[in-house]
Amino acid sequence: MRIFDLHCDTLYRANNEKASVADNGFEFSFKKAAEYAGYTQVTAVWIPDEYRGESAFRLFDDCCKLINRELNENPCGFHKAENAEELKKSSHNIILSVEGGAVLGGDLNRVELLKKRGVRFITITWNGSNEIGDGILCENPKGLSSFGKELIPVLEENNIIVDISHASEPLFYDVAQLAKKPFVATHSNSRKYCSNKRNLTNEQFRYICKSGGIVGLNFHRYFLKDDGNAGFSDIEKHMEHFLSLGGEDNIALGSDFDGAEMPYCIKGVENMADLYGYFLSRNYSEELLRKIFYNNAERFLKSYDMT
Repeated sequence: MRIFDLHCDTLYRANNEKASVADNGFEFSFKKAAEYAGYTQVTAVWIPDEYRGESAFRLFDDCCKLINRELNENPCGFHKAENAEELKKSSHNIILSVEGGAVLGGDLNRVELLKKRGVRFITITWNGSNEIGDGILCENPKGLSSFGKELIPVLEENNIIVDISHASEPLFYDVAQLAKKPFVATHSNSRKYCSNKRNLTNEQFRYICKSGGIVGLNFHRYFLKDDGNAGFSDIEKHMEHFLSLGGEDNIALGSDFDGAEMPYCIKGVENMADLYGYFLSRNYSEELLRKIFYNNAERFLKSYDMT
């Protein structure tokens, strides 16, 4: 089986703990993912809200150096892919993202620098505010700042995909009105089945689908179920609801490995096959599962590169 996961925080964790991305005791590693026939991992540099200006950029820079070194020294078959065409070169790929627009420091010139480093996705806020706008945990949140409104077209021009996971609702709708290209929620679930504000309303999900974007199912147990006592059946409920909204071609995976509390049934990458097997036992077709586990994300990236 092949897996395309839109979000993990392993790179930040490895940098923070002075560990390896290739071989570790974390939820994701090159070594564990290499056991699958194909694995593409979007690997985020998380920028915590307390990082600003040069400290935010230094964190990003340190993580870039780490992932490049790991890919050179101990790749376990993994390669860095910067576009959809490069996915054809290897069955195992890393795609770089940034989780937190504070990395830009309010400077549009840094967008081109991120592009040169190979960044393809940017989660424009984390939970708080930055120069772009307000995250989901801000009180009385606003949408995009004047800088944020300038930024969205520049990101699109540089083929960096806008990710609204963690965005406040006003910011989400500002992006929806301003974006000319598809935008995504790399790791967000349905608020219908879990009331956490990080999850998407039906209207938000439909907006993303209308744009041609994708949504990655997040495995964080408190985004799956209000009491956190979550299992495979709760992932199924979120998936099934998104399917009911017409999202068959828009649902993907966004595990949040090494950045969230996993449900009791998921210890890490090794349990992705178990999740696939669970869905098969629930009579979902292999065609649908191939879409959700890999093909939708790959198709999205190809279509984005062509816009």
